[in-house]
Amino acid sequence: MKFAFFYNSLLILDVLINISIMRVGVGIIFFDDAKGLQRCLNSIASHVDLIIAIDGRFKEFEECYDVSRDGSKEVVESYSNARYYCFPNLTEIEKRNKYLELANSYGLDFLLVLDSDEYVKIDYPLFRSNLEAIFFKNECLGKSSSPEVYAVKMYDRQFEKPHNVIERHNERLLYKPGCLRYSSIHSNLVDINDASRNFTTAKYTAEIEGITLYNDDSLRSTEYVLKSIKYQRYLFGSERLERKRIVGYETLKYK
Repeated sequence: MKFAFFYNSLLILDVLINISIMRVGVGIIFFDDAKGLQRCLNSIASHVDLIIAIDGRFKEFEECYDVSRDGSKEVVESYSNARYYCFPNLTEIEKRNKYLELANSYGLDFLLVLDSDEYVKIDYPLFRSNLEAIFFKNECLGKSSSPEVYAVKMYDRQFEKPHNVIERHNERLLYKPGCLRYSSIHSNLVDINDASRNFTTAKYTAEIEGITLYNDDSLRSTEYVLKSIKYQRYLFGSERLERKRIVGYETLKYK
């Protein structure tokens, strides 16, 4: 009995030490969106250890060049904890998987998934304590390498209906992101070690408090937004059959 107590005490002490070096990052994909990037990174940079920012034209996005020309790279490089990468002409899934692979190489414990037209409002003490609780639980239960997906509250303002703000939860906080990959549709996260575990559409582990996400296209030009809408229609159309197979319905208006 005394030995078990001593062992458990050592385990808890080890977990507490690891919590102190727990690493939290952000994954973001973008193309020609310097103003949005500035707002996005301003809102989160001081609260995370690492920003993985991936530039490059999305495959099938209507543009004649492949790398951002509007100063987006310089915005990223102005943050000391940001790392700029460029992978042009990839699909949405391929680009998102790039930051999951990089999260693994950097040894990140958590990854927050953002788009460049989004920003966060954060209660950092509450957010951090919730991350520590997740980390502590999984370390103590011996599940430290098993990925989980948490939902973040999100307010979505659509270009077509700017006064119609949609409130929802979206799968945006990843625990052990290096063990996750997007597959078949751009919102379908699967465990690379157990394909039967996927986290698509309300199959997330839980909702997390302390952080709120806002989607807003207002910093983009009308021309860019129209190209983005065209691309989104293509994206959802190309994923229609797979979405029906995985989720149970063919289309999803909001990403």
